[in-house]
Amino acid sequence: MEILRKHKIGIICGGWSSERAISLKSGYSVCEALMKSEYNCELIDLDNERTAFSKETYNNIDIAFILVHGRGGEDGKLQNFFENINLNFTGSDSKSSNIGMDKIKTKKIWKKEGINYPEFIEFNDNFEDILKLNQKVVVKPANEGSSFGISIIENNKVALKKAINDAKKYDEKVLIENFINGIELTVAILDEKAFNPIEIIPNSDYYDFNAKYLSNQTIYREAKLNKEQKSYLQNQALHSFKTLGCSGWGRVDLIFNGDDFYFLEVNTVPGMTETSLVPKAASFSGLAFINLLEKILLKSIA
Repeated sequence: MEILRKHKIGIICGGWSSERAISLKSGYSVCEALMKSEYNCELIDLDNERTAFSKETYNNIDIAFILVHGRGGEDGKLQNFFENINLNFTGSDSKSSNIGMDKIKTKKIWKKEGINYPEFIEFNDNFEDILKLNQKVVVKPANEGSSFGISIIENNKVALKKAINDAKKYDEKVLIENFINGIELTVAILDEKAFNPIEIIPNSDYYDFNAKYLSNQTIYREAKLNKEQKSYLQNQALHSFKTLGCSGWGRVDLIFNGDDFYFLEVNTVPGMTETSLVPKAASFSGLAFINLLEKILLKSIA
């Protein structure tokens, strides 16, 4: 990739959100791979907002490989700053990043586009409406990743109050959605193409923080879908990604109950650790980690 060798690449990671530790792992993983292939790169750890939004931090780089998960890096703020200083960066633009980070904004757009998702209610002291949802529900902070603040509970007022308080530790906006019993799937997106869906089998009730980053017992495999199901899912996943304005690369998460696909959320800055899903999807399709990184970087200067 000679064109990339003409550029200095900054691996932008860290941040100040609850996902800082995971972001650093992603950053080190990408930096190590690029350095091993002798690319001109450096790791930039953004440990505070002043550093993050200072032009001097990026004086020596031509491309910003954004790996800051969560607030600041995944909500459009960093993207907006890079747009203003005319610095090339990976992934979606500021507007679509902001939408993709917010599960409520995302689902409102999906509703207009006819994309299927679990019925949900935004919390506003509206317990009577929430209690009309299914017997089992999922409580989530609207703007958070890595499964922080998520609870799967029986739909009653006592359990709801506790779960909502837990979610509010991460975000003031909280949504409550119907629990869908099924298999967890994810579809990685790269350059307007969808990889084969991956099934996630955690050794726990759901794919929580421990199953994502700490457990060695989580199973990842290509989803066992027939040809028509797989084709439909790939098309819908790409549509759900693009309808938010997202581009470059990312990931779409969903649940399949055997009959229908229920889309949950979009990730515009997915993890890039050794257990992360986008690298796994790429490897299942025969794309090596370094080649995945090159394709992501090339898209940023296209």
